[in-house]
Amino acid sequence: MSWLIITTSITLSTLMITSTTHWLMTWVCLEINTLSMIPLISKPNHPRATEAATKYYLIQTMASTTILFAATMNAMNTSNWNMDLMTEPAAATMITLALMMKMAAAPFHFWLPEVSQGTTTLTTLIVLTWQKIAPLMILLTTHNKTNITLMLLSAMLSIAAGGLGSLNQTQLRKLMAFSSIAHTGWILATMTMAPNISTLTFMIYTLTTIPVFLLINLTTSTTIKDVGTMWTKSPYIMVTSSTIILSLGGLPPLLGFMPKWLILNNMMSNNMVMEATTMAMMSLLSLYVYMRLMYMSSMVLPPHTTLMPLKWRMPNKKHHLPTSIMTTLTALLLPMSP
Repeated sequence: MSWLIITTSITLSTLMITSTTHWLMTWVCLEINTLSMIPLISKPNHPRATEAATKYYLIQTMASTTILFAATMNAMNTSNWNMDLMTEPAAATMITLALMMKMAAAPFHFWLPEVSQGTTTLTTLIVLTWQKIAPLMILLTTHNKTNITLMLLSAMLSIAAGGLGSLNQTQLRKLMAFSSIAHTGWILATMTMAPNISTLTFMIYTLTTIPVFLLINLTTSTTIKDVGTMWTKSPYIMVTSSTIILSLGGLPPLLGFMPKWLILNNMMSNNMVMEATTMAMMSLLSLYVYMRLMYMSSMVLPPHTTLMPLKWRMPNKKHHLPTSIMTTLTALLLPMSP
């Protein structure tokens, strides 16, 4: 019963943020959302989970408090709590920075890998996907008042931080957290110029991230080394994981290429040649990490020793239908690009 209440609170608080334009209501929903996530993160009876929950709580509360302070500052000048009437530049900047902190965009990204590593795989999936919806919706509502230079700077920093941070990672959850930071940069890049592209980017990121985590959960993999034995569980998983990983890297003709294509095209249309070139070059760091993952999963044969606990000796699980459907969409939806 308690988990039903928690799940309902997380879902409803996020949905209410998408439908409200009042700053106080938004702040209340953000707080409900944060408090509902704490039991999920700290569910494993382990000090690392408690540490992750504490870090998550402190960061999210700090960001929510900043949003409330900035909204109050704006209300004092405008006598209005409406999100559409942000006339105070300082308040708009503070809210943007707080939302970047909630989304784990650089330079406020340091908490996400630690929280991701400290909790379970499926909870990490929620943190990396569903929990980004609320700040993203607030950014979409206030995108006309957002400083474009600040957004672009954070976008480029996020792509660089996500790529550089994942280079020396062996833990899959931390690696996916850095991948999320890099994708957050791509989402923020066109937030002020073309919010519809940012929304599409987030949807595609979610569509490609969910099957990755479902496969990680299915094979109980925790490190890159475990990925090398996926084929012993099922050859299907090897092909599936390779396809999704390449799509995450943004290689054509897979779906992950679409948002990068649209974003770079939009930036070039707005004469942002240097910014677009920088982002494209820095995304090669993430691509290297994804290629390394794919290499480990499908091109490397791990040593066969009798002492090594191979996956086929472990209890088998049924393959999930959502994983198959999302993998197919990830591979074949590129022709649907606008």
